[in-house]
Amino acid sequence: MTAVLDQFTDPGLAAAARTARAEIARTAEADLFSAGMLATAPGGHGTQFGLAVEPLTGPEGADVWVRARKAEGSDWIKIVSEDGAAYRGEIPSLERETIAALIGAAHAEGLLAVVHVSDLEAALEAVSLGADGLVHTWFDAAISEEGARSFAEAGVFVVPTLSVIMGLFGDSTGLRVLDETDEALVSPMQRQGLSNRFEMPEGPGAGVALENVRRLHAAGVRIVAGTDAPNPGTATGLSMHGELRLLARAGLESHEALAAATSVAADAFAVPERGRIAEGTIADLLLVRGDVEEDLARTADIVTIWKDGYPVVRETAAMAMSPEMPPAPEGPVVVDFEDGLDSGFGFGWQVTTDAMNGGASTADLAVEEGALVVRGETRTGFAFPWAGAIWFLGDQPMQAVDFSGRSVLRFRTRGDGRSYTVMLFGEGAAATVPPTVPFVAGPEWAVVEIPLESFATADPSTIAALAFVAQAPLGSFTFELDDVEIR
Repeated sequence: MTAVLDQFTDPGLAAAARTARAEIARTAEADLFSAGMLATAPGGHGTQFGLAVEPLTGPEGADVWVRARKAEGSDWIKIVSEDGAAYRGEIPSLERETIAALIGAAHAEGLLAVVHVSDLEAALEAVSLGADGLVHTWFDAAISEEGARSFAEAGVFVVPTLSVIMGLFGDSTGLRVLDETDEALVSPMQRQGLSNRFEMPEGPGAGVALENVRRLHAAGVRIVAGTDAPNPGTATGLSMHGELRLLARAGLESHEALAAATSVAADAFAVPERGRIAEGTIADLLLVRGDVEEDLARTADIVTIWKDGYPVVRETAAMAMSPEMPPAPEGPVVVDFEDGLDSGFGFGWQVTTDAMNGGASTADLAVEEGALVVRGETRTGFAFPWAGAIWFLGDQPMQAVDFSGRSVLRFRTRGDGRSYTVMLFGEGAAATVPPTVPFVAGPEWAVVEIPLESFATADPSTIAALAFVAQAPLGSFTFELDDVEIR
């Protein structure tokens, strides 16, 4: 990718990117265009990522909010209409009147208004209120052909992000693209992202999502290629190759899928001087082997990239790796809690909950009779609630440690009989959803052994932290840990 159309980031990061994209110079970084801060309800979608958000509680503050985003340099306004129902959850969402006020305020300031949706009702509502674009197709119900025509008449565009949606239902192209890509060019973070996925109940969602794109496209709605990376099942850059194939499955011709990732995307988001090979535009070019109109898979067979007219040296995974990763001590690494929460290795044990992302779950740690007791409550307020204990294995939180030669996580546990989850955080894990493995804490002490290879990650021997948490169902919980060992 030579330009990224980002839907939510820190305004400071976006400001620095605006300066960089204004220069025509040798670089290995894509230009970033961004909505900056998104508009959401208190505790709503978008508050879980740890970035600063100024939530709205009603329509009266919409004009001030939008002017503040414009002053920060937002390229468009991103609005969240998401109650969690499509994901079998419940989270706060903006009211209709607030969404309408935000769209009106954006247009008054000369900015596009793009709305995040996950269900048909929210999509219809957003378009009726004057949204310029929708981010994500929906998979709860198919839009009628009449409804699709109304979208085309309104001039709205849709970014389906099929890569992440199809992955919800185990129908992703990501792993196929990964297999076809030179391993040396794939980073551990990309590999982990493509290997992981959200879990959704079985259902017709994948087919419904494809049918929605097919109907929208047939009606003349502009389709823009996007992936929602780096969510589970996706990876920045790599997933775009799979997205093009998914758009083709949804009825787009090869040249239309390519346009969705180039000229149509640039036009939809009003990005100047990009998306076309023409005199006067910026020379961002991609040379591939073969005819991509005959075979979209050829987009991944890259010969050369030019950014701002300069050839780009593609960074290999080895070049991108951290120069030094501390090794784990020789022999087994065991925590028996005889000295309290001091693990004797790494930064130690701490509470971890969804409160860091705006949730309301709680946890408390105590050492009793030589074992770690974890008590707490998972509560509504965040789409993916969690609470429990996290063990940081590096000298600093989230510093990765090399556990090469180790193959098993072993620990003793007992508890209230419910199912819990172990999360493994690897190198660069702060930017990805961690792979997980479940375990049950029964009433009697029992040994749990989990092969590290069970965690869907690029390199399970690279570990920054291990979290032992309660997730669904919501409610109070208690479990104990002892003799936690990596061997």
